[in-house]
Amino acid sequence: MVVENMFSGIEVPTRIVFRDNRNYNDRIGMGIQNKTGPEDQVPTPACFSFFSVSWLARGNGSYENSLTGQCRPLAAGSVFLRQPGVEHRVHVDTGSGWLEYWLHLGNFAWPFFRNYLSLRDDSLTGQFTPSPEWFSRFDTLMDRLEASPEDALLERAMELCMFAADCVRRTRGGGEEEDMIHRGCEFLGTNFAGNRDLRTFCRRNGWGYERFRKLFTDRVGISPNRYRIQRRMAAARSLLAQTYRSVESIAGELGYCSVFDFSAKFKAYTGLSPSEFRKKAREPYKDFFHVPLNLIR
Repeated sequence: MVVENMFSGIEVPTRIVFRDNRNYNDRIGMGIQNKTGPEDQVPTPACFSFFSVSWLARGNGSYENSLTGQCRPLAAGSVFLRQPGVEHRVHVDTGSGWLEYWLHLGNFAWPFFRNYLSLRDDSLTGQFTPSPEWFSRFDTLMDRLEASPEDALLERAMELCMFAADCVRRTRGGGEEEDMIHRGCEFLGTNFAGNRDLRTFCRRNGWGYERFRKLFTDRVGISPNRYRIQRRMAAARSLLAQTYRSVESIAGELGYCSVFDFSAKFKAYTGLSPSEFRKKAREPYKDFFHVPLNLIR
């Protein structure tokens, strides 16, 4: 409510600044953007090459993560991250007065954020209330980015990353429960061909199975079993779209007992057979900066 009151009845003009690097293969940018028209609706999930951090000043919607199966509500004060290579959809309620502040950090910043801030695939949304100084700093950074000479863009990129890191830190918690979720996601989202018994995993870590299952479902938004299915299917989509490996090889790596079993479950989940999905994923796109990673050659 505090955040909503900050922008109640206030018209904030859209302003967007992008700057390309010298080789025109990456860009950084900032934006204050109203999204109120039908063109702001994204009908289907997609994944992109860039990393960005957004803060929602006003409006409502949802963040759908195809990798984890989560659907998180978005409202004033929400933070959401676009992770490179992760299929997702930001649903904008165009009648809610959506006003978004965003930082576009290009194609190369994500690994640093993931490794040094311990970000997870299931934790790409959060919440915080900025101070008045935050908005002043945002405007100053945007002015500096717009006026910066080309040979100073590296410094501007570093400033944007530091500002974005501060936003992300404000949304992150810690402690034993956070560690349980982090380790649980790693366990459930890897080694699909192995026999991964969750009860044994919990016992080995000194956790009660029911406690872990309830905590995981509350925090992540889906059950551990559903999370593992989502991650397995996400891995299948990635391997089909980004490699030329045979369907049989992919089925084996993901722990399916046969190609038939894999194909049947994949089609039930996506509506497409593995070969149909692969063909569709390789249809040509024109805009490098808004294209799924697997389509950039």
